[in-house]
Amino acid sequence: KQQLETADGRASLEKMFNVCTAGTLDIVKNQEQFCGDGVVYLPVQSNDPSCSSAYCDIASICSLMTDETKGSPIERLAVLSAAQNSGSCVSASYEHMLSLASNPLNPDRAWLYQTCSEWGFYQTCEDGSQCPYTQGLHTIDVDYEICLAAFGISDEAVDKQIAYTNTVYGGANIQSSRILFPSGQIDPWHASSVLEAPNSEEPVLWVRGASHHFWTHPSLSTDS
Repeated sequence: KQQLETADGRASLEKMFNVCTAGTLDIVKNQEQFCGDGVVYLPVQSNDPSCSSAYCDIASICSLMTDETKGSPIERLAVLSAAQNSGSCVSASYEHMLSLASNPLNPDRAWLYQTCSEWGFYQTCEDGSQCPYTQGLHTIDVDYEICLAAFGISDEAVDKQIAYTNTVYGGANIQSSRILFPSGQIDPWHASSVLEAPNSEEPVLWVRGASHHFWTHPSLSTDS
């Protein structure tokens, strides 16, 4: 984050990470798009140990990031970013992100609308938290702004709908029957899951080493 505070530092980051347009990081909201959720893609949600492309899973990324022969930690991040972007330049436009969120042809809007109108589930990176990304850029205000730009849903309406959803379904203390709550150990969504059985007819299942999408991967002989 210190490098974002000076013009020379921002220019150095733009060059190191091959940002498409010079001066992009001079705009604070573009900084959020660049590193508010990490400067690289970490497949903690879709991790597939059987994948074969470069740096496609957590193990191969960890191998790179702990390899001191690849330079400093930030230089290793740049190597990973270049590989993930296949050498293409990196776009970091906040306005472009809002435009995509507002495009009715964007299929990701279905999930986005549910977060705005039902349950939130926003991942922020607040100053002083344990968030591993650049802190203080992705705050809840970013998610509120997306809801307003994409669907005209205000922050007050988002909060109201989340409270309503928790009231209707019971939140983390949902009481029903014949419900199984599976969670993967490396799935970031397990923090929002039900990890203790609410009652005897609602068991939980904790799967060691599993990602969010583990259940959609084909069975392998290495599974346990």
